[in-house]
Amino acid sequence: MITMMISAIENDFQREFMENLYKKYYPAMLKKAEALVSNPDDAEELIQDIFSNLIARVETVMAVEPKKLPAYLMSSVKYGAIGKYRTRSRENNHIASDVSDDELELLRDENSLPEDLFIQKEAVAELRAALEKIPEKYKNVLEFKYILGLSDSEIGAKFGISENAVRTCLMRARRKAYSVMKEGL
Repeated sequence: MITMMISAIENDFQREFMENLYKKYYPAMLKKAEALVSNPDDAEELIQDIFSNLIARVETVMAVEPKKLPAYLMSSVKYGAIGKYRTRSRENNHIASDVSDDELELLRDENSLPEDLFIQKEAVAELRAALEKIPEKYKNVLEFKYILGLSDSEIGAKFGISENAVRTCLMRARRKAYSVMKEGL
């Protein structure tokens, strides 16, 4: 599909640029996407969306310095994955009753009472609401750590900070989210 979109570019120079970009960076972009999203189909869809956007902005992409192009593309994958997650979260999780059965299964144990499950659903909904109210930086680091399951070193690499700085940021993010949740009580 991506190759069809690229072949539809009328300008020969732009088409050749995008073909080379695709051949050179597609494997690395797909690998990063697979590390960030839940399944290979979502990763492939994410990369198709990114290339579609890149093709639409081909002149801007061509203006990026060649040595900065890999970081630009990897950032596109990272923020694309975050956007996809947020969109899916907003669509599926506006209120506590929208907590999925899979999420409930993770919360449930053999001895759970219905009242306990309801309280857990409410807690998940409160946490989601709190995450929407904290600064973007903190929200991202919490999502990378607890939703995407990345290690401190992987998060540090994404943000360009040390593991200690990641731990500090996580501590501050948890405190901020707790503070927001506490205010809502």
